[in-house]
Amino acid sequence: MNDLTSVLEFTRDVCIENGVKRMSYHFSPIFDEPNSIRTVVYAHGFSPEWLKLYEEADFRAHDPIPSRTYANGEFMTWVEAMEAEPNTPEQDEYLKAMKEAGLEHGFGLTLFGPRGRQAYASFDFGKPLEEIDQEKIALVRALAQMSHQRLCHLVDEEHDAKDLSDRESEVLTWMARGKSSFDIGVILGLSPDTVKTYRKRIYDKLEVHDRLSAVIRALKLGLIHAA
Repeated sequence: MNDLTSVLEFTRDVCIENGVKRMSYHFSPIFDEPNSIRTVVYAHGFSPEWLKLYEEADFRAHDPIPSRTYANGEFMTWVEAMEAEPNTPEQDEYLKAMKEAGLEHGFGLTLFGPRGRQAYASFDFGKPLEEIDQEKIALVRALAQMSHQRLCHLVDEEHDAKDLSDRESEVLTWMARGKSSFDIGVILGLSPDTVKTYRKRIYDKLEVHDRLSAVIRALKLGLIHAA
């Protein structure tokens, strides 16, 4: 597989075949926290309401699980991460929202890539891990690590991209935050058609064909800047 989306979709499909109900992959700029607003999140199985919440910077910033999983080294259940350290009031509210959304049986993984390129992934079989075949858990863990390695390899194949214009950089930044063409147009005072034109230019310059690939490649090249 020679494109980022195919790798992610293959990983998703194999996980589903083995009983995974929901999963996420968090690709962050180097040195950024895995719950940073600049982190690109590929998710499957989560409710639209939860995904909309997670797009909000103030909400995502209080997710303690990815950073605690990083600190732990490799594998950590969501419950273990919730209880690993004293929580701030904001973190308690975040964890309460998780439980209300039925997110309590999953686990997180630290994925290791070349040149310190770490990533975070989470998986949920929809029931306690004690009830899951351990071989399936091992398969998911191995697949996630191999997929991350492949994604890093694909990203590192990219050569110098053409410079983006200031407006293209603005559009790309809002694309990375999950905004639609209509939303970006409202934010930047542009028509949706104009935004689509900028988006096509961005795809052409980065030699990609979809938003996810564009954002991941832009993160690697340092083309997305913090707000």
